[in-house]
Amino acid sequence: MIAIPTAAILLGACGGPSVYEDESFSESSPYARRYPTDAAATCIAARQVLLSQGYGLTEESNYSIKGSKAYQPDDDEHLTLELTVVCMDRKNGGSMAYANAVQTVYALKASNSNAGLSVSGVGSISLPWTSDGDTLSKKAAETVAEPEFYERFFNLLGKMLN
Repeated sequence: MIAIPTAAILLGACGGPSVYEDESFSESSPYARRYPTDAAATCIAARQVLLSQGYGLTEESNYSIKGSKAYQPDDDEHLTLELTVVCMDRKNGGSMAYANAVQTVYALKASNSNAGLSVSGVGSISLPWTSDGDTLSKKAAETVAEPEFYERFFNLLGKMLN
């Protein structure tokens, strides 16, 4: 009977601190900015910002945009930066723009395989035919948390609105 609670305590200790423990949910946020224009005009300007910086638009509506940009930091790694912008009207006039960027890293994995032949009653034979191929596999994905990134985005958005 003692083994079960002890195992539960040990398993809980292995997990380490949760990544969301530092979430503050404070009123000031690098992911949001107020603008004097309505949400539709703010989103049009956000589209212009993304397009002017080389992002391809992957999803669009009147009040949200998603764009992505690809990078290749080295031969064996591919990186995608996806930026989502949501625009909302405020009750007292003006609008809020919310931005969230996610960086996804893909690694090149080499794979090779040998061909085999199996005949019932005789057995199986491995043949010398090989197939080499490289595939991209997802290595990591993380929200871009640097306030300076969002500051640059929102500053250009403000300039597009003027």
